[in-house]
Amino acid sequence: MKLSSRTNLGIVTLLFLAFTALSVAELRELQAHVSEAVTLQAEKSAVIYKNTISQLSSPSSQTEQLVFDSLLESAVAQPYISAAAIIDENGKSIVQKGMTSNSRVPSWFSLIDPSPDFDKRVSLGTGGSKLVLTSNKQETAARFFATLVKNAAAFLVLAVLLSLFVILMNRKIKRPIYETVKKLNEIASHNFTSPDITVSSKDFGPLIDAANSLSNTLSSKFDELKRQSELFKKEASKDALTTLANRGAFERHMRALLDKNAPSQEKELVIVRLAHLGSINAKLGMVPGDSYIKAVANVLLEEAKNNNNVRFVFRLSGGDFALLSEPMENPIREIMLTNIAKQCATVSPLRDGTKAVFMGITRFISSMSMQQIMENVDSALIAAMKTSNGWQLASEISKVHSNSQWRERLNFIVSQQYADIVIQPVMDTEQNVPAYYETSGRFKDKDTNDVIPMAQLIPASERLDLIPQVDKLVTHIVLKKLEVTSQQVAVNLSIASVANAEFRDWLVKEIAKRKALSHRLLFEIEDAALIQHREVTESLCRQLISLGSRITIERFGDNFASLAGLRAIQPQFVKLSGRLTQGIHTNKDNQLFVSSLVSIAKGLNIKVIAEMVENEAESVALIKLGVDHQQGYYFAKPALWNVY
Repeated sequence: MKLSSRTNLGIVTLLFLAFTALSVAELRELQAHVSEAVTLQAEKSAVIYKNTISQLSSPSSQTEQLVFDSLLESAVAQPYISAAAIIDENGKSIVQKGMTSNSRVPSWFSLIDPSPDFDKRVSLGTGGSKLVLTSNKQETAARFFATLVKNAAAFLVLAVLLSLFVILMNRKIKRPIYETVKKLNEIASHNFTSPDITVSSKDFGPLIDAANSLSNTLSSKFDELKRQSELFKKEASKDALTTLANRGAFERHMRALLDKNAPSQEKELVIVRLAHLGSINAKLGMVPGDSYIKAVANVLLEEAKNNNNVRFVFRLSGGDFALLSEPMENPIREIMLTNIAKQCATVSPLRDGTKAVFMGITRFISSMSMQQIMENVDSALIAAMKTSNGWQLASEISKVHSNSQWRERLNFIVSQQYADIVIQPVMDTEQNVPAYYETSGRFKDKDTNDVIPMAQLIPASERLDLIPQVDKLVTHIVLKKLEVTSQQVAVNLSIASVANAEFRDWLVKEIAKRKALSHRLLFEIEDAALIQHREVTESLCRQLISLGSRITIERFGDNFASLAGLRAIQPQFVKLSGRLTQGIHTNKDNQLFVSSLVSIAKGLNIKVIAEMVENEAESVALIKLGVDHQQGYYFAKPALWNVY
């Protein structure tokens, strides 16, 4: 019930009680007045009778009868008297006028006043005769009813006036509250432009001051967060290690070139893959590997400066770079590719005689799809591994044969139902123990027995719609290993698998069958899934959580639109985008941005993980920002998971 309604109800109740009390008091006063009036009339009539008789020397009985009649008629004529009688000393009526009013009294009044008519007896002094006057209760009821009507009307008017007063006062009192609520709703909608709330009453001063202060504080923080977000968007298009444009920038640029409204111009795409990178990282470590990547980036930038056809240079992933150029004549292209191959071999720390890079080249126009283009260049890369110079044009090979090769390779992997599983700990820095281990699969080529780089395997699996099959295989192997170990591990689920209804049903059934293991199992899902497939992602996460598993949302900070999904599923962890953590000890902007993300996560009671932590300085800086779960080479490299 509204406050105003409660107030009005209270006022009506009080007025009703006051009306009842006043009515009872007036009834008592009216009854006393009637008794007094009847008594006075009786005494007056007795005096008149005595005076009249005293003036007659010897009144006859007839004369006395006339005196009695006159006396009684005079008494009955009074409004408060219903009957008058002369009785003898035995109480027998001699003369009587009028009649008692009990039979004519309204029933409601009888309930209020059940007492009999009031009788007043006065001695007439002649042979013991008495005058008896009976009150008129009907008249009393009529007068009391008139009083009730008058009082009810007065109280009704008063109740209406007071209700209107309460409504007006309530509106005035609530105005600051309404203004505050409106202000808070505007804050919730990220609108901080409305003026501060002002009210005349000081009673709501603390509330108004708090709302205005909150608005101003959040406004400044939101402005700063927007600034950081815009800065991060710019930085997010850059590769942190080489400062080249990254894969996201490459994909946006390609979408612009392939837009249906774009002019139909032929372009050329060159993918450069570093063949030595895996060996350098394994034999020499990550630092020499990073130095090698930066050196290659400089080689490609220098080549782009010297070749007017090359427009853009991108770093797509670990050891993959892309060059976008205008179509080149074969001699010009061969000169460029030869220079790149020689320079990359020169900057490589390995001197084992093998090729340092492989390069695939394809031409495309705006009518082609991104998938077609990447299939062509990927086919060219595979073929380049078997050429003497280390590069291959897609137009000179059979694309169908290449796709068939990839499908054959992937089907072999799935049919073998085996993969090496490597794990890397996510460290709880407060306890200095692993919170859990992230798992990933490593697959070997059926012909060479070499590990297939994930940068090649994942795009090919996506093209051929085999990602859910690969994720099924990895999950199945992890569940088997989990049966013979007490470790807590996480399985990565790709966006394609999350979007696949058959995979989701399979996964839920598998976890339900192994519920005893579910509390030691986590699933890592990219936050992009919460945007691209929000409903099914939220549903899957809720099902897995209900079975006892936990959820980590990866790449937190890349997409603000995923925050609504975080509130809906309440994951146990979020993992910051690696672009934010690299070099964070020297990057003030990233420090502020990470601090804001940590505040958001902790406000939702979610723990924060930083990945790609490579040195102590980064780790210490992240701990100061409240990131108490970390993962990266600083703690441990990915290692083969041996449980048997």
